Amino acid sequence: MKKLTLLLLFIAAVSIAQNQPPIVENVTFEQRTDNSFIVDIYYDVNDPDGNIMTVSMKVSADNGSTWDFSSNNITGDVGSGITSGTGKHIVWDFGTEHPQTFGDQFRIKIFADDGVSEGSGTPCPGVPTVTYAGKVYNTVQIGSQCWLKENLDVGTMIQSTTGGQLQTDNGTIEKYCYDNDAANCNKYGGLYEWTEAMQYTTTEGTRGICPSGWHIPTYAEMQTLQTYVNNEATKLIDENAKSGYTYTNETGFSALFAGQRYDHNGNFLDLGYFTYFWSSTEINSNYANLMYLYYYASNVYLYNYRKDNGFSVRCLKD
Repeated sequence: MKKLTLLLLFIAAVSIAQNQPPIVENVTFEQRTDNSFIVDIYYDVNDPDGNIMTVSMKVSADNGSTWDFSSNNITGDVGSGITSGTGKHIVWDFGTEHPQTFGDQFRIKIFADDGVSEGSGTPCPGVPTVTYAGKVYNTVQIGSQCWLKENLDVGTMIQSTTGGQLQTDNGTIEKYCYDNDAANCNKYGGLYEWTEAMQYTTTEGTRGICPSGWHIPTYAEMQTLQTYVNNEATKLIDENAKSGYTYTNETGFSALFAGQRYDHNGNFLDLGYFTYFWSSTEINSNYANLMYLYYYASNVYLYNYRKDNGFSVRCLKD
C-alpha cells in the first residue's frame, strides 16, 4: 500500500514595518485510505491587517535537504485570493502525480504572503536601533517577535585560562572573547556563562544582561522563532558566516558561527562551525536550555547544556 509520511511546516512572509505579517497555524494532514492516496492538508491563516493573501506550498522528499519535489496537482485554499480563516483545506492528488512513490522523509511548507513584503531584515516598528553600553544594535522583526540583530557584546573581557566557572557574581558583567581576542567580541559578541548572562534577572522578568525593555528569550520564545523559520538554519544564518557556504538569511536574524568557550578545560571551540544562544529557561542547577545551529545542516536545534559553558546571547524585546 502506498505510504506517505509528512512533517508539516509553515511560514509567513516578513512584512514591512507598517504591516503585520500573516500567521499560519494549526497545520495538519491526512492521507485518504480509499486507494486514491489523496493528501488533505488543513491550516489556519490570519493576516492582522486584513489583507488578501497568496498561499503556496513546497515539498521536500529528503527530510528538508532539497525542496523541489513537485506538488502541482493541488486544489482548494491555495494560490491567490485567500482570506483569513480557520480550517483552510488543500487537496493534493499525490497518487496521480506520483504513482508508485513511497517514503517517510517528506516535509511540506505552507507559505502565506500578503503582497506587501519587503524582504529580509525589516527593522522593528519604531525601534530600528538600540544603544546599550555605548554600542549600537540593529533590530529585526521576525513574525511577532522583535530581536536584536547582533549578538550581545557587553562587559569586561576576562581570560579563559582554565576550565570551570570563571565569571563571578561580583556586580560587574564579564565576558569571554573567542581565543581571548577582543577583536572576536567586536565581530561575534561576547560568550557568557548562563549565570552571568542571567545575573540581573528578577521574579518579574528575564532581562538578564540585556538592555532595559529587552530580555533573554525563554525556551518557549525560542520555539516560536523555530516554528516561524520552519527549522531552516539557512533562514537565520548570515550569508557571509562561513567562506564556501551560501546562506539566504531570509529573516535577517544574521546568526554568525561564534563558537563556544568549553567549560571542562576553558578552550575555545567551533568558531565558524556552530553557534549557540542561551535561553533563560533552566533545567536544573547545572543545565539550561539553548538554541544552536551548525553550518552544514538545514535545521535549528533546541537543546540544553551545562551552565558553565560560554555561549552567545541574543536579546528579545519585552
